[in-house]
Amino acid sequence: MPEPTTRRGKDTKSRIVGLAAALMYERGVNATSIEDILAASGTGKSQFYHYFSSKEELVAEVLGHQLDQVLQEQSLFPLDTWEGISAWFQAMVDMQQNQRGYRGCPLGSISSQLLDQGEPLRSRAADAFTRWESFLGDGLRAMQVRGLLCDDADPDTLAESTIAVLQGGYLLSSTKRDIRPMRHALAIALSQLRSYAPSSRQPR
Repeated sequence: MPEPTTRRGKDTKSRIVGLAAALMYERGVNATSIEDILAASGTGKSQFYHYFSSKEELVAEVLGHQLDQVLQEQSLFPLDTWEGISAWFQAMVDMQQNQRGYRGCPLGSISSQLLDQGEPLRSRAADAFTRWESFLGDGLRAMQVRGLLCDDADPDTLAESTIAVLQGGYLLSSTKRDIRPMRHALAIALSQLRSYAPSSRQPR
């Protein structure tokens, strides 16, 4: 559907997407109906279909919304320093521990539910993860230029593997209702990243 052209229209669409994201995060994509979203947002059905042609289109918007939230939180930390990466890891552990119900990663949670929802949504979820990885990859690349990361390190591969470890930590932490798996996973991820620091390879 075309994007709204008025401020009111943009605000209404954004509000619907935000509420839908919260419901789908709490209940799951399949368990959240259009009627649930209409009730939560106080939106009529005709107004809903003015902004979204289908639930699938809304889910795609929710996926983008969750990615934006993840990147906004990540942008608070300079991912081109070891201190910034460590602080980012700790912030994710704290958020997971403090949220009610250990619901896991907002982006990973919805993405895992889209694998059997058709190729367009699966592909969009994959692209979202690629964008997320690129933020860390760019930070590692900047560290490499400054000599904080060895020349033989592959920033993109390290970023991808770090997000993979993070997702595993989220999953086990949520399943066990225990923060320790996530804390341990990110400690190992940080140790792996730091093993590519030139200082870690100096003879002792």
